Amino acid sequence: MITTKDLYDIVSKKFTNEISKAIIRNNFPPNIAEPMCDAVDRDEAAEHFQCLLREYNEWLINHQRQQQAIQQFLQQYYK
Repeated sequence: MITTKDLYDIVSKKFTNEISKAIIRNNFPPNIAEPMCDAVDRDEAAEHFQCLLREYNEWLINHQRQQQAIQQFLQQYYK
């Protein structure tokens, strides 16, 4: 489950990435800076996807546990 701390971390990372891209754009010519900034954006997107995947896996595990509990209950109830 995504916590408040996770949300703060996401926002903090977003600010850090934006600052990093601004520094890159100020210190490199555009033909070099843009691919570097694109790499920062792709890294951020990959991190978000990994977070989403972890959340989905956690949900799936909980769903499977609930299904098993229901099946066990029904098997015991209808013996």
